[in-house]
Amino acid sequence: MTAILVVLVVAMLVGQQLGQPIVLGFVLTGSMNAQPAEMAPGDGFIAVPPAIAGDVGEGDVVTFEAQELQGGGLTTHRIVDETDQGYITRGDANPFTDQDGPEPPVQESQIVAVGLEFGGEVIVIPRIGQVVLALQAGFSAAASALSGIPGLGGLAEGNVGSSMVLVGLLLLAYSLVAEGVGGSSRRSDRGDRSRDRRSEMSSVLVLAVILLLITVPATASMVVPSGTDDISIVSSQTPSSSSTVIERGGSVEYSYNFTNDGLIPRIATVNAASTGVDVANSSLIANRGETASTTVTIHAPEETGAYVRSVSEWQYIQFLPAPVIFSLHAVHPFVAVAAINAVIVAVVTAVYVSAVGLNPFRFRDRGRELSLSDRVRRVIRRWR
Repeated sequence: MTAILVVLVVAMLVGQQLGQPIVLGFVLTGSMNAQPAEMAPGDGFIAVPPAIAGDVGEGDVVTFEAQELQGGGLTTHRIVDETDQGYITRGDANPFTDQDGPEPPVQESQIVAVGLEFGGEVIVIPRIGQVVLALQAGFSAAASALSGIPGLGGLAEGNVGSSMVLVGLLLLAYSLVAEGVGGSSRRSDRGDRSRDRRSEMSSVLVLAVILLLITVPATASMVVPSGTDDISIVSSQTPSSSSTVIERGGSVEYSYNFTNDGLIPRIATVNAASTGVDVANSSLIANRGETASTTVTIHAPEETGAYVRSVSEWQYIQFLPAPVIFSLHAVHPFVAVAAINAVIVAVVTAVYVSAVGLNPFRFRDRGRELSLSDRVRRVIRRWR
């Protein structure tokens, strides 16, 4: 049971890093702290991806990317109505809908998770989100303390992903060096093991930590910049110089750019996420420092009024041939992400096992059987 809880908390931490609920989500405010959900601040719920949950509708509790509520960001509220412009949402404890305020109707592309229901009600896990918040606060405090050390300023600046990759690579390098240096010393020490006591550390645990520190930010680098861009247009009876005001039945074109600021080649898929959108080339590849572009055409309907057009983009690290990634993306974006992570895990594990092995790390400790007074005497003798 403890192991399951740890896995769930780690999943929530990763979800916070990615800005995407994974397995579990939780609420931060009291907007849902009323019947029927009764989710207090810090309470969690089982978050189901929209692709798995299927069609959503009135009565569903959803997590969506708000545009205006509390400055934007993830919000968990209930769908109370459906209109031609989108979903109407409201917190169970709020007297007014979100659309009574500045938030526009929620589009399908904004929904990132759906609360799992049983018997018509959302399954609530009390206070599990408080654990995640406490861990995040502890990490922030540690990052602030370490930021004063030369070379670690990126921690305080929020560059967590790069820091995690660096720590993971340092651990891998340390393991390889320790094995290379320690291999010969272990052979030479076989004759005096009776005089030598050793403590042990699981090499499998070290490998697991290395993989976690590398794959989490790698996943974040693919998922965080991915998503859907919503473009609000107006179908007008007369032409206009504004790019978002289109004569009814007409269209406008614009260049959609994808820039690779990283070291590893990246690919992106750009697709229409709503009606009234055409993408000239949906498959883009950019090497380090390059920018790839495609043409997106936005069409206005014959009827005048305000409309939303959406374009989705998914980015991937090119650890697999581009045609393979595009094929996996066609199945589901998370399938492509999982396959790329599998390659990273396989390569790192192969290097680690071939060089280090899976035997426990042993650390010599000749002074383990000495009393504290004997250890003090030894130190004093060295200083004489």
